[in-house]
Amino acid sequence: MRPNGFKRVLTDNRIAFGAALQIESPLLVEMLAIAGFDYVMLDGEHGYTGRNLPALITAADAAGITPIARVSDHGRAGLLAALEMGAGGVLAPMVNTAEQAAELVRLTKYGPVGERGFSMATRPAQFGALARDTHVRTSNDETLLIVTLETREALRNVHQIAVVPGVDLIFIGRDDLSESLNEPGNRDAAAVDEAIRDIVIAAGDTPVGTTAFKTDDVRRFRALGVRFFLTGTSATIRLAFEQNRAALMAGLDA
Repeated sequence: MRPNGFKRVLTDNRIAFGAALQIESPLLVEMLAIAGFDYVMLDGEHGYTGRNLPALITAADAAGITPIARVSDHGRAGLLAALEMGAGGVLAPMVNTAEQAAELVRLTKYGPVGERGFSMATRPAQFGALARDTHVRTSNDETLLIVTLETREALRNVHQIAVVPGVDLIFIGRDDLSESLNEPGNRDAAAVDEAIRDIVIAAGDTPVGTTAFKTDDVRRFRALGVRFFLTGTSATIRLAFEQNRAALMAGLDA
């Protein structure tokens, strides 16, 4: 298991920035690393990266950016596959209770913390080259379990979720949270900001992150205590092409 650069940023009390990638392109992973992002979220819930995780994770390791695999559900198969390929962490959606969080810990952490399925024939174990104890220790230390809170139920249970041993980070899904708070399509609603503030307070020493798509998002949520941010790539790429095309077409008016 490689040292987790994303975790190091947070441990050093710096703010971490990542980008969600829905397109299964190792070259885009490399571009995000060159751009200076701390981590790339390989989106297997709302994107297509789950089909090509080995190449994407390998590209991230080569480029020096931490790969976080966003799984589509809490199933053992998806979680274990991402970890056995060498992901620096997994991001699990729709975590509403402490019991769900504890089950995710059980599936993603080796004993004595959890009961993750064991193998020494994997990339994180250097295909058997690492000593068993070293593999277990570094995997538990360097692999992040990120639980996503995005419902009213999760808000009610955040105090219990945050203290589950083995939960490393909390991520707030603003889009789904706005739906649950009866503010559909309005992730910037005051109720969502209030929920973010309450989650940060309840989380205590557990770092909390959320999405950011503009400067004001970072400024606003940083003031609330958010410590890591996730932005998009698909819309960013599309917008860059639109702006480039518009600039080119402006030459026709000259």
